[in-house]
Amino acid sequence: MNRLRWSSMNLSQKMLIVFLMLIAIPLSIQGYVTYTDFSRALEQKTIDYVERIVRQINTSLEQKLKEEMQSLSLLPLYNEDVLALLEKYALPEYAGIEPSTEEKNRMFRHIAGSTFYKPEIRGIQIVANNGYIFTNMDPYIVDAFIRYDEEPWYERVRQADGKWVTLPQHKPNYLHDNSPEQYVSIAKLIREPSSTRLLGMIKLDLRAELFRNITANYQAGELGYLVVVNDRHELYYEQNIERPYRMYEQVVRSLPARSIKTRMSMDGEPYLIIANHSEFLGLRVISMIPLNVLLGKSIALRNFTFVIALICLFCSGLLALFFSHRLSKPLKLMRNKMRLVEQGKFNLRVAVPALSDDEIGQLARGFNRMTDEIERLINEVYAIGLKEKEAELAALLSRINPHFIYNTLESINMMAVRHQAYDVSDMVSALGNLLRYSVDKQDRRVTLRDELESLQSYVKIQKIRYGDRLNVIFEVEEELLDVCIPKLLLQPLVENAIYHGLDEHGEGGTVWVTAARFERDILLIVSDDGKGLSGAEIETLKRSLLLPAVSPEGAKRGLALKNINDRMLLMFGKEYAIDIDGSEGQGASFTLTIPYDKGDMKKDEHFAGRG
Repeated sequence: MNRLRWSSMNLSQKMLIVFLMLIAIPLSIQGYVTYTDFSRALEQKTIDYVERIVRQINTSLEQKLKEEMQSLSLLPLYNEDVLALLEKYALPEYAGIEPSTEEKNRMFRHIAGSTFYKPEIRGIQIVANNGYIFTNMDPYIVDAFIRYDEEPWYERVRQADGKWVTLPQHKPNYLHDNSPEQYVSIAKLIREPSSTRLLGMIKLDLRAELFRNITANYQAGELGYLVVVNDRHELYYEQNIERPYRMYEQVVRSLPARSIKTRMSMDGEPYLIIANHSEFLGLRVISMIPLNVLLGKSIALRNFTFVIALICLFCSGLLALFFSHRLSKPLKLMRNKMRLVEQGKFNLRVAVPALSDDEIGQLARGFNRMTDEIERLINEVYAIGLKEKEAELAALLSRINPHFIYNTLESINMMAVRHQAYDVSDMVSALGNLLRYSVDKQDRRVTLRDELESLQSYVKIQKIRYGDRLNVIFEVEEELLDVCIPKLLLQPLVENAIYHGLDEHGEGGTVWVTAARFERDILLIVSDDGKGLSGAEIETLKRSLLLPAVSPEGAKRGLALKNINDRMLLMFGKEYAIDIDGSEGQGASFTLTIPYDKGDMKKDEHFAGRG
């Protein structure tokens, strides 16, 4: 009975019951959780939180220093003026020679631009190979030349051989300010990009503000005693100082050189120690928090949790009712749409919010893809039908031995020549060329040159028939002769222009065949000055191109145009359908648009003339 009752409920009712159970059961269990378990959970959450903070501090420090390294790397290597000065004072004859005032000012402007609005940077020093120091600081507090042997940090820079090196807190000997402040630095050798010849050194001195700005968003109690050291346990920064770093140094040295979280005792007091190691900088951010600070918040947090639990229990019914309705509403909508699809309406779509990526959103998108696929398959079946007709035509043509036809036409040609019937000879030769192009070549795509040569053979036959009543003009841009186009596009259009535009006109006329490039497309235009088309005839003709098939009573013009239009749609897409224009008594024009980048381009002689 219970199963029958559950199965008979609608989705909204089921979701309402599930929501109430999911809210009520955890709240009921929470009342039996002991204070010890709660404290342990709070402690673990605090550990995870502090671990994320320490990792974020290390990541922010790494990103900030990496940004400065990348910015400073571009200064000497991609600034031709800076590079020229360093190359000049790397020469032996400039040893111990101080640059000119103009050169100092030029270098100062380049360096000063790198420290604009960056108060954490104390100074940038670019040291030439002769020891002269270019700096953005006041010249009276910086030595003109550096003595490498007096700088204990220089050996690390030299051994790095062009890589960036981070230097712990120190007071550079080349500075003469009275401030007791120590600076953290990054430095590297400068080498010429092409020859790797040593040109000097670049050094960036950073104030403690760099670290203070990164840790400013975190309270002192959250991080305890915070220290940043390198793999040699040398100090870079310390925060929340109760005792100096040397009091903690022994503990720091005992930690492994990796990211860890552990408990240790210092002076009889338990500490939680969390360390995060940066592979890129070789620095470790270490937080040491007294456990009694963590446990002091547990009682207040426990009471707050109980209050929140009562509020959640009171609101659970309303929330469950609201969400069950919101979640079931789109499913009901899709159910109704599915019923319509069952009735054969495949052009339906379900609206999906732009940011909805849950299961319901995925289901709605799947429904839309299903209806699109059904509609595509219907169109594909139609396209397959066209291809089957082409295959039947190709099979029919293959039953005729082309060589027999060619030999027979050649015999007729020789007989016409013997009887001096040269018009007949020309017509037979043109017909032979036209048959060879139509039957022998199996390619679906041919060059525009081949298409025009075949069209000339067809025009030659029609000229013999119509005489001076027919005039055909070719206007083709030279660069388009070797562009590939679909085979047998132009001949049916010219045939329609002659039979329906000029023949019915009675007085003959002119047909223009034009090939021109327009931006990224090729325009193939066949136009005539025959009887033309009225607006109603053009609309009827365009509508016939969209029907599945032309009726047997339809005009030959409609059948030829539909065949060409279907091929264009299959090969290039809907935007490349045939375009029809004209007016009654003024002729008609048929335009085919082909993407220019679909074929290979080769230069050749200009193809233009009259048939």
